[in-house]
Amino acid sequence: MGKFLGMSSNKGQIRRRLLLGAAAGCMALGLSGCFINRVVEVRDQMCDFDSNFSLQFADSANFNFHSPVLLDRDILWIAGASPTTMTRTENELSMVYVLEKTGPNPRPDDEIRVGLEFDRIDDQYKLMNVRFDPKFNAMINPEFLDKAALDSATQTLCETGLSFASTHMEIDISDQDLDELPNRAEILDSLGPPLEADERNDSITYEYKLKGDQPGSMKARFTVWFDDSGEKPARMDSEYSHFRTSADFINKKMLLKVKI
Repeated sequence: MGKFLGMSSNKGQIRRRLLLGAAAGCMALGLSGCFINRVVEVRDQMCDFDSNFSLQFADSANFNFHSPVLLDRDILWIAGASPTTMTRTENELSMVYVLEKTGPNPRPDDEIRVGLEFDRIDDQYKLMNVRFDPKFNAMINPEFLDKAALDSATQTLCETGLSFASTHMEIDISDQDLDELPNRAEILDSLGPPLEADERNDSITYEYKLKGDQPGSMKARFTVWFDDSGEKPARMDSEYSHFRTSADFINKKMLLKVKI
């Protein structure tokens, strides 16, 4: 019993030290506040998604922040790298990340672009809009990522919260129709030949790096496994920077992991 109480006390001390360390880190960042505080604020905004965000699909997906919180330096941490291009004026800041496929002869047609727009608010550049490359539309499919899926994901995030003890979240996608996912031919048509094709496990893998970076730089990688028909995705894993996702389309579960 005494040993158990000792272990509990040690865990409590470790947790307090983590929280004190985070507080000290926040103070070190100065009056502009702490990244963790801003993430928590965005999490809280998710509890009323329609009032704080909007997502539109046209030629490309657009994600808008109605009450911007995240700063330009937060995005640099999330992305784990500087943007390919950046333009700044007194009131606005634009970042563009260009990802090119790894391999001996990357083609410009296979590049993926993500654009971010910031407005200067209270003397800081705050994120207003993220515009995704049209290729994301082919992979996501607006019919699959409908309002029900967004509501489920944001409600889970709202209920789960954010803590130092938990850096993963499971999202229920049971309301989504697997038939709305792009098939093998549509994926290949949109993204071109994969880096790897595993015939034994019936999977394809794509890998991207920031354009202009060295060969050993950080990469975005995702693998798609297909179902028994060989045409429809059964599972997809992805990893980049601090983030890992695993989507099980058969059992309708998605797992998000964040490495802090």
